[in-house]
Amino acid sequence: MNSAISAIDDTDRALVHALQLAPRASWELLGPVLGARPDTLARRWERLTGSGEAWLSGLGLRTGVTKPCMAWVEVTCTAGTSPSVGDALVADPHALGVEHTTGSRDLLVFVAVPDLPTLYSYLSSRVQRIPGVVGTRTSMVTAVHYAPDRWRLDQLTPGQIGLLTRRTRRTRRPASAAQDRPAVAPLQAEDRPLVLALASDARRTVASLAREFAMSETTVRRRLARLEGGQSLRYSCALASGLSGWPVSATLWAEASEFELADCAAVAAGLRETRICMSVSGPWNFMISARLRTVEDLSRYTAELTRRLPGLRVTDSAVALQVRKTEAQELDRRGHRVRTVIPDIWSAPVSTDTA
Repeated sequence: MNSAISAIDDTDRALVHALQLAPRASWELLGPVLGARPDTLARRWERLTGSGEAWLSGLGLRTGVTKPCMAWVEVTCTAGTSPSVGDALVADPHALGVEHTTGSRDLLVFVAVPDLPTLYSYLSSRVQRIPGVVGTRTSMVTAVHYAPDRWRLDQLTPGQIGLLTRRTRRTRRPASAAQDRPAVAPLQAEDRPLVLALASDARRTVASLAREFAMSETTVRRRLARLEGGQSLRYSCALASGLSGWPVSATLWAEASEFELADCAAVAAGLRETRICMSVSGPWNFMISARLRTVEDLSRYTAELTRRLPGLRVTDSAVALQVRKTEAQELDRRGHRVRTVIPDIWSAPVSTDTA
């Protein structure tokens, strides 16, 4: 048996699943749910994060009250240069996801920037000037139906999930009508350092954040609550793909009537394997990313999609040969986290000529 796999047990996976559901819950709250002492859970999490086998990151993508400009960029390279091109893209704060894929493109990159002019600058002065890049094709994200932070492991029992839900609900303070959180919370310039500080470790304590930014703990709690409740800050807890039981990442491009996109998104999101579901511009208007147990499962997953959605036409698909970066986390060949590339999407793109 692979030693890396044997080091991970069901309690570790249950811990990751619990943190996917309640990212900043205390160890004391999680202990009764997982049947373990709080200090034991803390030690397990420290081991998992120290080895890069698991991580919990925070990502804030709003610019003011608006969503960022997001796009999928397919990159074609000259023979033998895709590793070095991948190295360059992984280091960029605007490239939140980078993977080497099968199919007609060498790399698939997920990009987030504040606006269209910045996207143009990033593509023209950065991506297209990296040595070895011979072409790019960009598909703008027009709607996010299912985001990657919603994908879950399947380790907890329904009873554990119910207990966790009840316990986390009790820890939330009831809001009066005057205190109700807005549907969308602006991410102000002064919020950005706080958000970026959570990019590598979203379980940082309120006390440590307060010390770093010279704020009171009450102010930090209030800001986090506003950003979390207002959709400007989301958390993503992940286990290295090779240890999760879902080691294969695949992307599908599809076409559907604009009138059917909402139904397509609902059906796609209902499939266990679906990790990302977005509407995009370009020759195809629908894009899906899935986690699979084996490469062979891609055919079954595609067949199930088209069976449930007769109006959906899958036009292309690709399997990730290596995921280099996901949600701003750089990964090694095993899918373990190496480091966090701080996702300062508001920074000006650095030209390749000056990089």
